[in-house]
Amino acid sequence: MGEGFISDTVAYLGWVLFSIVKFLLTPSAMIVAGYNWMEVIVTCSLGATIGILLFYKAGKSISSWWKRVKASSLNIKPPQKKRFVTKRKRQFIQFKKQYGLLGLMLVSVLISVPITAVLGAKYFSHNRYTPLYLIVTFFVWGCVLTFLSWRVKSGYVE
Repeated sequence: MGEGFISDTVAYLGWVLFSIVKFLLTPSAMIVAGYNWMEVIVTCSLGATIGILLFYKAGKSISSWWKRVKASSLNIKPPQKKRFVTKRKRQFIQFKKQYGLLGLMLVSVLISVPITAVLGAKYFSHNRYTPLYLIVTFFVWGCVLTFLSWRVKSGYVE
């Protein structure tokens, strides 16, 4: 094993982590860095898959943990029956009712892999195929973003 192999592996792991956190920017950044379209799609898809599986499984735990942290920081017990409805929560619930899982899949590229996975786990866990749908969605978005980035770099966009 040479130094090139290790440095390449570390670089790909960095790109995988970057695609988990900032999926929207990763294909463009990789194309600009000189990677070919297949490397970009595989790396972004791998990152999204790891992120979805990791955060989807932990989504409900994160939600309950956040409620406990929020309640303990205010030194109050979490309300048992009374629920607080904020404007943002009301808007999301309305969006969820109107568009459902398909709506989440369409906007997923804008809101990052972890947030999409946690929202999917919280609101669509009744559908056992939700993680698979999210993985396929990010694969498609990865292909679209890679194609657009490649076109812009090649100068084909007019």
